Amino acid sequence: MQPGARGTLWWRALAWMALAIVFTATHWPNLQLDLPMRGSDKVLHAVAFMTLALVWWPTGFIRSVPLFALAATAWSILDEATQALPFVHRHAGVEDAVANLCGITIATLAIIALEQDPRAPGHAVRALAWRMMIDRPQAWMACAASTALGAMAGGVILVAAQSLLRQPIKPLHSALIGATLGVAVALHATIVVMLRSMEARVRAQRCCPACGAPGVHGPACATCGALVPGSTWMASISRSLGGVPDRHWIRVGLVPVGVAGLVLVLIMAASIALSIRRLEALQPYLGPEVDPGMRLVLDAVALAVAASAGLWWSRRAARRIRSRESIECLACGHDLRGSAAESGVGRCSECAEPFRVTVDGSPQNEG
Repeated sequence: MQPGARGTLWWRALAWMALAIVFTATHWPNLQLDLPMRGSDKVLHAVAFMTLALVWWPTGFIRSVPLFALAATAWSILDEATQALPFVHRHAGVEDAVANLCGITIATLAIIALEQDPRAPGHAVRALAWRMMIDRPQAWMACAASTALGAMAGGVILVAAQSLLRQPIKPLHSALIGATLGVAVALHATIVVMLRSMEARVRAQRCCPACGAPGVHGPACATCGALVPGSTWMASISRSLGGVPDRHWIRVGLVPVGVAGLVLVLIMAASIALSIRRLEALQPYLGPEVDPGMRLVLDAVALAVAASAGLWWSRRAARRIRSRESIECLACGHDLRGSAAESGVGRCSECAEPFRVTVDGSPQNEG
């Protein structure tokens, strides 16, 4: 069995379970919720469909991001439309459908912005570590435990903070918000720790990126015959931002932050201009009369657009810098042309930073 096959089946089971939970929640007859503010149900709609999209994307049923977004949009519209059936006893509204689409938009932007570059250093090792990690029942149990502990800790902390600050928020609402934030933080930390541990194990055992067999010491795997370049095991010395050294922090870090800020300003300016123009079709979503919940959802979409633009710019800059990896040293800028390399990997004669070259010695094309 290939690495990740068992974990993919478990992940797909989780995706179907999430779909069933969301569908049941949106079609439960005469469901009444005691919400903290007007329009809070729009936030729940956006969060539910954002989570649903993020859970379904790794299943691999649809590998094209545009097709996946289109399928998710079609499902959200169908979900909202079926709530208008008489025997469901629910209300189908345009604003609920817009909130669903906003959640899917945020998830799609996150998928695009965080998509791994297969040509980036260490991508093959990280991908294999992920597949091997989700195959382990211990990893799923650790995620479940961290989810429970994060929910309890986050709920207790936020309820305590709300009591000390004497904020006019119901304890149940504070607990729900705190539990959601606690789950996100705890789950992310658990996955990062487990993934780094598995990645170190893959490198130590030199596992084949294709079949996961350990002990690969030649140009090809003895088990499956897949080619394994020497750069697969290359450990960079001083790279943290986008796989490039910290000395490029302005191009890879500071400039993208400025791009994200500019995009956010443009979105705010466009929103203000549309409010002033008083376009009738957009009035339910613009201006002070908008439900606070819907305004929060639209603000989240604006932040997601700005953040994804910044991440895209950062990854683009990093790819351009890495494209000169075998021409000049990324760490110190030393000219590497003519430097010796073995099995596609060489070292800078000035700072000993490793670099990759293709078989014919031409520069790596990273972009």
